[in-house]
Amino acid sequence: MKFFLVLLFPIYLFSKQYVVGFSQDTLSNDWRLAQVKQVKHEINKYSNLKLYVKDANAKVSKQIRDIEEFINQGVDFIIASPKDAQITSLVLKKAMDKGIKVILISRTIRSDDYTVFIAPDNYKIGQNAAKLLVKKLNKKGTILMLQGVEGASSTTQRKNGFLDIVKKYPNINIVLRRGNYLRNDAIKVMEEIYQDKVNFDAIYSHSDSMLIGAREVMNRLQKNTKIPMVGIDYIQETKTAIQEGSQMASFVYPTSAKEGVQAIVDIINGKKVAKNIIVESIMVTKENANKIEPIF
Repeated sequence: MKFFLVLLFPIYLFSKQYVVGFSQDTLSNDWRLAQVKQVKHEINKYSNLKLYVKDANAKVSKQIRDIEEFINQGVDFIIASPKDAQITSLVLKKAMDKGIKVILISRTIRSDDYTVFIAPDNYKIGQNAAKLLVKKLNKKGTILMLQGVEGASSTTQRKNGFLDIVKKYPNINIVLRRGNYLRNDAIKVMEEIYQDKVNFDAIYSHSDSMLIGAREVMNRLQKNTKIPMVGIDYIQETKTAIQEGSQMASFVYPTSAKEGVQAIVDIINGKKVAKNIIVESIMVTKENANKIEPIF
């Protein structure tokens, strides 16, 4: 036994170290902060992986600079959740040209210049949310859509999937407002909506955080909070809202952190990794909320 320990120890000690740079859109968003924490948790399981995180503070220009810094530092992998699908693709091509592996989680870019993209199917989530609300409204009414960050692939797909279903129903109207996936921005939007006396019969929100902010304003102004509301993410506050009947449904949106780190490990070990990996998303309602754990 001692003979084997002596042989194995030097191999472990001098195994190659790999540096991973994570370019996050913003850490001010609770979901994106949770995503970073979960990536750190997964990375810490491997002694040969070192993680560095940069916060773009919700600015595309800052995220570009952050990625360029990772490229100049010669990291082995870049994990990114791009704020802008078009502009970020240019700098990620530079990374790929340098031989750096690019792992996109939750958001993608408008090119093939990445190694792996991992996320739930945002377009399908949008479609299913639309079907749910159209049925609940008996194919007639106005739906307020609280949109995420402009230019982000998740925002575009959640919007397009929803609209592609709704356009089949001429008696369904859509009111679009942008809340940037942030609770505080959604609060401002809802205050403006009520000031402008905009009427709506249901809410489709691109994130549960925005929906929580919306309900805060509705409760404060003593508005009807029993209208149908559908969100995405499924966080702890959402589980409570669904159980209490103040939210009809949510779609689980895993951070893809575990899958992203596993892709890195598989690449290091020479395993074949699919270029696009779809993570399962489950619709949560009052019927199954007790059985499904929130993502955080």
